[in-house]
Amino acid sequence: MRLASGGADVDDLVEDFTALAVAFDDYFPDDAPVDPADVPGIVDEVVAEYQRVVTTMSPDALALMTALESTFRAGILFSYGDADEPADAMEYLADACGAIEAEGGRLRGYLYALEGDLDELVLHQRLQLQFGTFDADSSAVGELAEEAVRLLREAGLAASWSGNQDDPIVVEPMLVDAPLVLADDDEDDHGGHHH
Repeated sequence: MRLASGGADVDDLVEDFTALAVAFDDYFPDDAPVDPADVPGIVDEVVAEYQRVVTTMSPDALALMTALESTFRAGILFSYGDADEPADAMEYLADACGAIEAEGGRLRGYLYALEGDLDELVLHQRLQLQFGTFDADSSAVGELAEEAVRLLREAGLAASWSGNQDDPIVVEPMLVDAPLVLADDDEDDHGGHHH
């Protein structure tokens, strides 16, 4: 699912699943354990099969890339599966906002999808996006959500929002197929794993 959502870094997958293998009994007490040393090879096999099956970008994947560019130009930062908890996503967004503003940029707000949201996207073709502003002006939050929906729709995505600030922006249906972009072998310094 992490590969299929387009939000995975292969090195991160190896790290995450190695940690799961180390504590395998805690998570999968009824299954035969996986040796942590086998995780890189397993990930390589899954990556190879994914690359064999997914060879072209789906229209929704292309539309999402267009939407990401449009929202950023509009001053809306987008975090796509960079965290599994809202607090971690907000930390990532705050750090990115600080770096952009240090370079003279100005951001109005943010959108984010957690890892679990990307799982939902893969399983049910439904993407939920949380949103907000970087300042305390709560009146600007609704305007930001409306603009984000407009930009998502302009890119070709079926985006909607209820108008309630507690509800996420929803893009549905959404089918994301995106081939992996792998580094050249001469750039590979990650033990055989690329991203």
